[in-house]
Amino acid sequence: MKKILYILFCFCAGSGMAQSISPSVINSGGKTTTTTLNSQTVIYTDNIGEAVIGTGSTSGNILTQGFLQPDMIVVKNTSVTVFSSNVTCADKGDGYIYVDVVDLPLNATVQYFWTPTNTLCASGNCSRRDSLSQGTFTVRTVWTFTVGTTVKKDSTVHIINILDNNGICNIKVYTGIHQSGSNTKFTIDNIEAYPDAEVSIYNRWGRRLFSTKEYGKDKNKMWPADGEKVISGTYFYIIDTGKGKANKGWVEVFD
Repeated sequence: MKKILYILFCFCAGSGMAQSISPSVINSGGKTTTTTLNSQTVIYTDNIGEAVIGTGSTSGNILTQGFLQPDMIVVKNTSVTVFSSNVTCADKGDGYIYVDVVDLPLNATVQYFWTPTNTLCASGNCSRRDSLSQGTFTVRTVWTFTVGTTVKKDSTVHIINILDNNGICNIKVYTGIHQSGSNTKFTIDNIEAYPDAEVSIYNRWGRRLFSTKEYGKDKNKMWPADGEKVISGTYFYIIDTGKGKANKGWVEVFD
């Protein structure tokens, strides 16, 4: 350390003469200048970063001033956001999932890998899937980019549930039964589209009073049965088509 400080002192005040070193162009380097101070040979090499770098050396000492800036490659903070929409009805496939990727690194490429597999997008370039039914889906988003000469990959995984919150849309239930009028049966429009559907009727205490498949196919598959007298009041129904969320509700019976 003492030898280094001594060289600096000699260089600054030794003979009153300053050694001139021509500056180099930014990011060029390797220019060498030699001078003799107090019988010492001092070699100065310019190696330019953001400022001129002066390196002084003797046979036993090296003095470096300044600094070099390394090459900096900034990789953006990529974000992946998934948007989805539930089905409007259990019997419709109108849900969708959309993957939004922002702030990709320069020249990055993106692929999307879906589960269940999307046969319409085998190339992996689909950021959106439409016409989805109720279910669970997974999308793995992979982006590939280059840092310097190194190829890198990053990825995210999202699990999305497409839900049915509304039951079956095209089934219409009439919630009033007038035993002495014209509407004497529990009536369900479009139930014939679901031959495997099970229709059940419960009283207010949760006791099941009636259950059948192929509801409305004939009079024996409707409630109340012909000639059956039902006490006036509120009853509850469940219509389970086996195609998503069951329809549940109440029906009022009048004399």
